[in-house]
Amino acid sequence: MVLIDQDSWDKDICFRFHNLLKTIKQNGSINNSGIPLKIFLLATCTSSSERKELKLDRLVDNVITKPLRLSALAFTFQEATGFGKTEHNTRAKSSTLRTLLRAKQILVVDDTSVNRRVAEGALKKYGAVVTCVEGGKVAVGLLKPPHKFDACFMDLQMPGMDGFEATREIRSLESEYNEKIDSGEVSVDMSENLVHWHTPILAMTADVIQATNEECMKCGMDDYVSKPFDEGQLYSAVARFFGTE
Repeated sequence: MVLIDQDSWDKDICFRFHNLLKTIKQNGSINNSGIPLKIFLLATCTSSSERKELKLDRLVDNVITKPLRLSALAFTFQEATGFGKTEHNTRAKSSTLRTLLRAKQILVVDDTSVNRRVAEGALKKYGAVVTCVEGGKVAVGLLKPPHKFDACFMDLQMPGMDGFEATREIRSLESEYNEKIDSGEVSVDMSENLVHWHTPILAMTADVIQATNEECMKCGMDDYVSKPFDEGQLYSAVARFFGTE
């Protein structure tokens, strides 16, 4: 496998390098184990058209978004090489996700109806009970403690109140409620038997760059998943809160 950073990917400067990659790919170069060479581009942000062009040119097998995460790397390498992609393993991963998400109350927040339907379908596939809303302000109202939700998938860019502001509001409400529990003003029985409220909030985004990732963590989000969901990344994200990986 060859991993190439985006900073080394200028077609004008690296003309001969690109020609070499094309030759390697077209000749179907293989290593000593008989496996075709796989080439991956490490990029902070690439558009869908840029990814399509790269694949049409047959320069790379896939684009891996930075910052790098172990789960994303493992999933991409598995997709490219076919290692471990047996029907049994696929069924096992799906079964594990169903175990983690079955009957979990999940709130999906996105201002685009198509994105809401896609996210809802992906989560319901594994047995989650999904509620969809189209704005941050509504989400804040629904996630004011005490509430019924086990986790929230939050879009970042929304009109009115975006995902960052909504998350900050939710964390503030949770902090105030936790103080009431600690002081005895609110009993544990009244707070759904929870002694500390912290609803997992996962950002939903099509392109994750380092600055966005840092902003997500800074405002109080717990993790992020790419849109559309893939099974490996979804498992890695929810296993932190609903089970053991």
